[in-house]
Amino acid sequence: MTIKSTTVKVDNIFQTLVASKKLDLSKIKIVANNFEKTFESNVLTTVNTETLLDKNSINYLNITLTEMLSYVLKPYCKNFVFNVEGVWVNKYEDNNYQSVHIHPSDFSFIIYYKGNSNTVFNSPMKNILEIYGSEIFDRAFEPKLVEGDIFLFPSYLEHWVRPNSGNITISGNIKIVELIKEKNE
Repeated sequence: MTIKSTTVKVDNIFQTLVASKKLDLSKIKIVANNFEKTFESNVLTTVNTETLLDKNSINYLNITLTEMLSYVLKPYCKNFVFNVEGVWVNKYEDNNYQSVHIHPSDFSFIIYYKGNSNTVFNSPMKNILEIYGSEIFDRAFEPKLVEGDIFLFPSYLEHWVRPNSGNITISGNIKIVELIKEKNE
């Protein structure tokens, strides 16, 4: 049986593009000694101190972030310029967690340096979906990432970390300084 249909146009509005990639962790060297208990669960972190990665680690991270951003930004521009605005390390001990939060930047990343992901990303429409009781759309996304993976996401995405012990993550924020579009745009 053949069904004739009208032409249906489907648009993906308000898209939220994320990216993940496997890293060579032997190329990421953390040089950080000043950890403080911070956040609600007293996670040991360098977020309020200076986190240093050695020069080769910074170069490797910049190359990786450039590649990942090129895929995520492809719908918007031909080229781009970005700055990494802060990098910090979180050490999870004694069932530490992170409550729901966002980052004040354009994009953020998480490197799962030791242990697997316990990060959960909330849908930007989570509260509305809960109010109306919709069961059609996902309210959260929990990526299945493992040690050595990096995850890049728009900083406006609410996320949180399930209680865990023994995991180490490296996080950072990225500010897009310039989007270079096609000449005829």
